[in-house]
Amino acid sequence: MRTKVNFFILMAAVLLFTMNGCEGLLDVENPNNVLEEDLSNPKTAAALANGALATVMQGIGYVYAPYETATDECRWIGSRDAWNQLDQGTVGDVNNEFVDAAWPFITEGRYMADKAVTLIEGFDAANQLTNRLDLVRAYIFAALVRIVIADTFDDFVFSDKVNVQPPIGENNMGSLYDQAVALLDKALPIAQSGTSATHQELQRRTLALRARAKHAKAVWQLLNPKGTTPANPWVNPAGAMADAQAALAVTGTPADWRWRLDYFSALTFNETAWELVGRSELAFETAPNDPITGAADPRITATQTDFRNTAAYQDRYSPITVASAREMHLIIAEANLAAGNSVAAVTSMNTVRALNSMTAITTEDPATMLRHERRANLYLQGRRLSDMYRFGVQDARWLAGSELRTIPGSFFPVTIRERRANPAYPEGQR
Repeated sequence: MRTKVNFFILMAAVLLFTMNGCEGLLDVENPNNVLEEDLSNPKTAAALANGALATVMQGIGYVYAPYETATDECRWIGSRDAWNQLDQGTVGDVNNEFVDAAWPFITEGRYMADKAVTLIEGFDAANQLTNRLDLVRAYIFAALVRIVIADTFDDFVFSDKVNVQPPIGENNMGSLYDQAVALLDKALPIAQSGTSATHQELQRRTLALRARAKHAKAVWQLLNPKGTTPANPWVNPAGAMADAQAALAVTGTPADWRWRLDYFSALTFNETAWELVGRSELAFETAPNDPITGAADPRITATQTDFRNTAAYQDRYSPITVASAREMHLIIAEANLAAGNSVAAVTSMNTVRALNSMTAITTEDPATMLRHERRANLYLQGRRLSDMYRFGVQDARWLAGSELRTIPGSFFPVTIRERRANPAYPEGQR
């Protein structure tokens, strides 16, 4: 597909989306008239990074709406049949209108992030980059979008504005996690080059996202080739626990640290929020009970309440968490459980439970508790479907013949708009 790139978003997002220590407003008379050739100006580095994040955020919001509908975290309550199709476990339809609607946004996010990396790397190589943290941020956003794509799609295409590329291929989608790790490997030494609060925050994000990528790659390997539920669902990939521990050890890391995509501050539309809060096409599932207390898990109900907080986020700007201290502890817990150290696994889970003053795990089965802790603490973060597959969990609404029920490991296909534009797909696949 020939991706239509909105360079205004890329250039003007800095006006809406900033973080501590980031500078660099465009030195142009009218940002609405910025041309692509202006991107050769090193002063655009901050705008490039911010624009990349804005488009990646929008892509994630669009992809997570159909993804969450397919899981047991959300359900369809509206009037559009394509949501019902997903709710019933059919994810392989290339014509599904909502997966197809997400395609241009997530592909644009990938393209914009890579464009930002290329341009800012060029400024850096020419010694023209005034703030190297802009490059760190570009690396992080390019890594994040790859992780999300690999988590949600069975196949994908990396095309640009004019050049059509072949599909990556189902067997090669795991390589996107490797690409994410490689980008984060570049980001980390730059983030570690200073001691400011911004340097430390970028260190946390880099390490946490790298731990997530390594863990997700191991889960992807469990589920591919797709079609079976793994006999042993636990993973302990090389480097994931070390990265998680390092993220938690960064100076100044809050006990309940989390990186949330702040759609409201950026005024960046979140499709998932709109369908759940604004249009009410989708609804949250009832929170499952905590295995120890027997009551609805307060971590999930708190996430649902916050997401629906229209006073804070209106009806379309709710935040999405992409990395957190909780996830780091759970990656550590799983690594220990996989290695046979259930005592250490329980210790990590109890650290997470203590954040909400939850009853500690004592005699409960550690494996059962880890399944639940992942569900409770990673709610609405795009992790659930892979966990359902590897833990052998099925949604009661999945139809008997649906892909989700019969072919574990199934995710979204390359959609019809790409297939119609891409000659790699023969007529019978369009």
